[in-house]
Amino acid sequence: MERFLEAEQILLLGEGDGRFLEALLAEGCRADIVCYDASTDMLDLARKRAGEKGNKVRFLAGDIRNLRLPNNFRPDVIGAHFFMDCFEGKELLDIAGIITREGIPGGTVIVTDFKLPGGSWVWRLRGRLLIYLMLLFFRVFAGISARRLPDIYSLVTNYGWKCRKEALFDHGLVCSWILELPGHKRS
Repeated sequence: MERFLEAEQILLLGEGDGRFLEALLAEGCRADIVCYDASTDMLDLARKRAGEKGNKVRFLAGDIRNLRLPNNFRPDVIGAHFFMDCFEGKELLDIAGIITREGIPGGTVIVTDFKLPGGSWVWRLRGRLLIYLMLLFFRVFAGISARRLPDIYSLVTNYGWKCRKEALFDHGLVCSWILELPGHKRS
């Protein structure tokens, strides 16, 4: 949360119903924020959650592959929570390019997503089953393209993003990365 609270401009990708946005605003975030989601219904829910605190939030609907941010908006922090796992590998590389183009050089991308866990066979089996069911559900009800979980970390680091921090949760099923976009880091 600290990186978001220090930001000047934040892009939230696939924000969904606005739970993270609500928490961010409750913490006193003063940044200009753009919430970008494919679903206008989800953006309406996010707008309601933001309430009066959301006066500096712009809600934009569209396909990430067509993302064009307003001219006066160049985010120094980009949040993608449970977003990147919705895409196949090639699509994810294209999306990494779009994020790199729209963010500032050296900016921060915070990704939280599912990951196939390591460790004991019990946790690996549990993880595979949960991920399979989750992808099946979202393919049917949200129309995502992913048929299997992409290796998000490998794809984005091969694109030139640098990992600054990684944290695992729920026996490795959920991973959060703080990544730096290519280019000179802003001081």
